[in-house]
Amino acid sequence: MAGMDPGRTARDLEQWAAGLEQRAQRFTDLHQRMNALRITETSSDGAVRVTVDGNGSPTELTLTERSAGVEPGQLSAELMSCLHRAQAGLRAQVEQLTEETVGDDEAGAVIVDQYTQRFPDRGEPDDYEERRIGDDVDDD
Repeated sequence: MAGMDPGRTARDLEQWAAGLEQRAQRFTDLHQRMNALRITETSSDGAVRVTVDGNGSPTELTLTERSAGVEPGQLSAELMSCLHRAQAGLRAQVEQLTEETVGDDEAGAVIVDQYTQRFPDRGEPDDYEERRIGDDVDDD
């Protein structure tokens, strides 16, 4: 212990504390930016629009005039499709914000992983169950 420099140790501790403070500020910034996120998806025919917040929760579900006369099962399928696309868009935005704000950080990777697990890639279904149910009805 003869070679320890108390001045250097104090400087090292100050640098370490400053680094923690900077890291905390980056995560505060990330949290604020994630809370401000709003992602909106609209169906291809414009009949349905869904907006999600930074948690992936729907904040707006809109049926436009174009939805009049559309089969309820098809509207439900469009709503769910728009919701899933909005949540996938949110996941991509969170990944980008995390990279921009905190970079390659273990805690940032945990945040991204949580969004990936909550909002996995679903792809576009070939057809929706609701549409197939209607096809099975026999009017004879």
